[in-house]
Amino acid sequence: MKKLALLVVFMALCSALSAQNVLRSQFTLYDTREDSVNRDHSKTLNHLTYSPKSLGNVGSISMYGMKVAVPASWNDYNVYLHIENTHSAYDIAINGSVVTYSEDYSTPKDYFISPYLRQGDNDIVLLLRPSNYSQLDQGAAASTCAQFSGCYIFAQHRASVYDYDAAIVARNGKLHLELDIIAGNDFNYEETISIGYDIYTPERKLVDYAVREFNVAAKSRDTLKVRIDLGAELRYLWSAAKPSLYRTTLYIKRGGKPFEYLPVRIGAGETTFEDGKIYRNGKPLVIKDVAYNANQSRMQSRKDILALKSKGYNTLRPDSPQPLWFYDLCDDVGMYVIEQVALNPTAQPNNRAIGGTPSNDHKLVDEYLNRTKSMYYRTRNRACIIAYSLAGSEAGNGYCLYKTYQWLKSVEKKRPVLCSSAAGEWNTDF
Repeated sequence: MKKLALLVVFMALCSALSAQNVLRSQFTLYDTREDSVNRDHSKTLNHLTYSPKSLGNVGSISMYGMKVAVPASWNDYNVYLHIENTHSAYDIAINGSVVTYSEDYSTPKDYFISPYLRQGDNDIVLLLRPSNYSQLDQGAAASTCAQFSGCYIFAQHRASVYDYDAAIVARNGKLHLELDIIAGNDFNYEETISIGYDIYTPERKLVDYAVREFNVAAKSRDTLKVRIDLGAELRYLWSAAKPSLYRTTLYIKRGGKPFEYLPVRIGAGETTFEDGKIYRNGKPLVIKDVAYNANQSRMQSRKDILALKSKGYNTLRPDSPQPLWFYDLCDDVGMYVIEQVALNPTAQPNNRAIGGTPSNDHKLVDEYLNRTKSMYYRTRNRACIIAYSLAGSEAGNGYCLYKTYQWLKSVEKKRPVLCSSAAGEWNTDF
């Protein structure tokens, strides 16, 4: 495998690729309802931990790889590689060919890798290298999470749940579920997809369940809209003071049997921005915030967050997107989050000449937008996120942050977008 890795390094140096990752909610699937509730993958057949081992170094490139066996049963499945905690920019090579790359190593990402796999053993190699845009990460704190922790591979049926948008809103004294289930059909012919769901109150009372069938055209996606009146249950509104969560499970049925359980937790209520103030469930928030990034483990982070909450803090400001369990913790214990894009340049923040600061370098606008899109789609359904921050406070301002602000406002209609380095310009909501 080391000889193969050396060949891959040579090919990487000769390649010019466009990084492509899947822009959707980050999720994994389970084989049983019980495992989905317990977040236990130990018995999930189509899920495996990706733990690459060192294959040596070539110059400034460090190689890490793992041999992955692809069974024949995955022929009707899409396979995804989830990457996080690389601690540096990286290329991904599969069976000797570099297939994609990422300069943004702070944002966890899913990659669709089925086209590059073959039945039997596959060599999946990460080439860790210095970033071509290292100036964008200068002000970010170094991650304390173990390298490659949280990486995995999972297979999902080619006709199944692709993504979802979930909200519970208060209207006229009642709660209403607004659940859009996005079904994907990657076959070359129309498929009838049976999607099941159930929803439980924070007190584990079953509210509703159903299985709905609908046809999805070949190589396309369609949306199943679920609208349910949850009744006058305003005591279940989620806030940092009272973090109550509804629990929903999505799954598909094939041959009358359920498959691919996908757990979704929903905090009832809305975060909105009006007249220069952030509101949660119609009440203005008094924010006491503190900078905080996930610690090396979920257990330690939970202790940290509870300690901060005991001191009166109710809002965390990470430097960049965090592991998925970080948002689970904040949803669980009741802590607001101002989600920040992985953009922390510090060079010449006051130089407004074109290219004087990275944020005003037109050549970097695609990288700014790519990082923003990856951040937003991954965790957009989280109740704990009350605002978005475009960049660190020393990022300067300019064309890249103008375009980033415009895009984020085009998709996020309720929560505010902040740019602490706007210095009085228009691309910030505060």
